[in-house]
Amino acid sequence: MKKILYGFSASIISALLSLSAFADGHKELIVASWAAPFHTQNENVFPWMNDQLNSCSGGTLGLKVEYGLAPPPALYDSIRDGVADMTWIVYGYTPGKFVTTFIAELPLIPGNAQEKSVAFQKTYEKYLEAAGEAKGVQILANFTHGPGMANTKAKITSYKELEGVKMRVGGGVANKIGTALGIAGVNAPAPKVYEIMSGGVADGVLFPFETMHAFKIAELAKYSLHNPEGMYTTAFAVIMNDDTYNDLSASHKKCIDDLRGVSLSRKIGNYWDKADDVGRASAADYNHELTVASTEERQYFRDKMGPVIDEVLNSINSVGVDANAALAYFKEQVKVENALSGN
Repeated sequence: MKKILYGFSASIISALLSLSAFADGHKELIVASWAAPFHTQNENVFPWMNDQLNSCSGGTLGLKVEYGLAPPPALYDSIRDGVADMTWIVYGYTPGKFVTTFIAELPLIPGNAQEKSVAFQKTYEKYLEAAGEAKGVQILANFTHGPGMANTKAKITSYKELEGVKMRVGGGVANKIGTALGIAGVNAPAPKVYEIMSGGVADGVLFPFETMHAFKIAELAKYSLHNPEGMYTTAFAVIMNDDTYNDLSASHKKCIDDLRGVSLSRKIGNYWDKADDVGRASAADYNHELTVASTEERQYFRDKMGPVIDEVLNSINSVGVDANAALAYFKEQVKVENALSGN
């Protein structure tokens, strides 16, 4: 019954989207979003994109954010099927559909959100896009969050102490990292983490600092273990329905094209870095304690991650992409962006 209702709702929403194209040439693109309205993607990124499109089009093209159109794991398929015009996705929420994007999630690559987002987009354009994994959608920008950490209710200062701990690990490469460390993985989309931690289903989570505020994790996880060499990150994208894009007027399409790509990835990454700062402040309000992995712990982590990295690179090679070349380029571009930004 639930499936029937969802399909019925989707068809109605898809039909109503035609109302966002006004007779006078104005076009309002519907963004199916998730996370709280105060999450940086909703509070900053999409409003900034809307302003850019309005400015470019003389006020005839803009965005309207809607919540609850589909759960996060279903958003890629929903946009492809026309439930809305645009969204942001976690690549790892759609297992089996994206392999090459794992390159951005690999451990042992230091860097913040801006650096890795720019490197991800450049690597996508140079190496990954040719694999043709995205179906029925336009990839407007690839991006990542900032440095991922192990965040727990109980104090943990060693990766060895994570063995057997029930933790939400997300998707993609984070799952493989969790398995390699002996974590008892709990899979759930990010908006459900507060619920599963407060309910005792999980005792920790792999998350970046921004979630201390965005998902109120500071209330539950008072301890974090951070690795300056890079523990993990998550690969995201802003995507747009192919038909929506193709049906735009030439001038509106140019506005989208002027916005998309490396510059958009850089802007999104910068907003996410600022969100990490907000998360740190929120964590401090709850007397959060951060442990930086020792030299010994970093070596332990490196030893554990070797097989993970090999497995991911082999999977990328299997779809016809030179994984080693792509990884080398990604790492190089992280350093380039770091130098340009003065970090």
